[in-house]
Amino acid sequence: MTSSKEDIHADVAPVIVIGPVLPFRGGIAQHTTMLARAVKIEANVHVFSFKRLYPKWLYPGSSDRDSDLRDHHEAGVDYSLDSLNPMTWHRCAKQVVGMQPAFALFPWWTFFLGPCFAYISAYLRKENVEVIFFCHNVSDHEDKTWKRLIAKWVLGTGSRFVVHTKLDRQNLIALHPSAEVVVHPHPIYEHFPEPRHLLPRRAKLELLFYGFVRPYKGLKVLLRALSQLRDMPVFLTVAGEFWDGYASVVAEVETLGITNQIEIRPGYHSDADTAELFERADVVVLPYLSATGSGVIPLAYHYRRPVIATRVGGLPDVVVDRETGWLVDSGDALALAQTIRDIPNPVEPKMRRAIEEMSQSLSWSSLAHVILHEFRSAGARQNQSQKAGPV
Repeated sequence: MTSSKEDIHADVAPVIVIGPVLPFRGGIAQHTTMLARAVKIEANVHVFSFKRLYPKWLYPGSSDRDSDLRDHHEAGVDYSLDSLNPMTWHRCAKQVVGMQPAFALFPWWTFFLGPCFAYISAYLRKENVEVIFFCHNVSDHEDKTWKRLIAKWVLGTGSRFVVHTKLDRQNLIALHPSAEVVVHPHPIYEHFPEPRHLLPRRAKLELLFYGFVRPYKGLKVLLRALSQLRDMPVFLTVAGEFWDGYASVVAEVETLGITNQIEIRPGYHSDADTAELFERADVVVLPYLSATGSGVIPLAYHYRRPVIATRVGGLPDVVVDRETGWLVDSGDALALAQTIRDIPNPVEPKMRRAIEEMSQSLSWSSLAHVILHEFRSAGARQNQSQKAGPV
């Protein structure tokens, strides 16, 4: 008689993951889902996710759930948390303690979940449960002093931390100098489908700007760069949900006179749509004005597409200039235009090979191994040190 993976790990202290997973939309939900699945290969995992994540006033998109996954229910997930209902936080915390877990893992990316995560984390720590925060952003992209204070408060309830970039490690140490932090690059997304080659090309060089459109992502810098390339056969697709500023972007396109060089596809794009958009693109452009990291780069690498990214935050950690893409200074439309002008077309095969090699080293299993084993080893070393006493 064979046993399922859940049976194999049934007698092992569970790993608890607390955060959004599919069918919630966006990079954090996808990341948490992929990570939980990878950890489940080696451990007994239970996930507490949300029945309500964002109130409508905070999430201006059409929905925070993927319409293509409307009936999806991730295995081993309790969809019971409500970001606005403290009673659900308390129930979750009590359930976790009762499971006697090896540790609990929280993704951290937004101030809004500060009260919810701080309550649960503090409760767990009081009951001697290890808490690990996976910090996608130590503080919000649109940084404010009060947001940093919330981050300091929430992360202060954690015991160990994982980040994707050296910059986020520095930001975390600035908040909590004694924090134990592990850095592991963002893995490559592998769950996106193969393209079916449905989208026609419009120019010799196809550019893609993808993801939520927010001011810090520098789209208007890219538009100004595009206006310097009217003599080039280049076409830009902007595909993503506008949280604000859609009208101003359309007005900017008209003012710059580049309506015949750009297609704006506002709204959320399914995995199938995403596959077509990346397949058609020759280069993915991230003209960010600020950043810690980005899930768009691993997605581009999944489809073996090079990127143009700015020298901000953790982007240079995963973009090797002139090998897996190109790096430019943020906010410099002229430099960005020149970089686009200098792109060889078609993209050199050696660049695709470099992306392939980098992709192989960025796996979810590697990230899961770091969390499961490096932290446990560190914990064992710390316990031995405490038992030995001062030297």
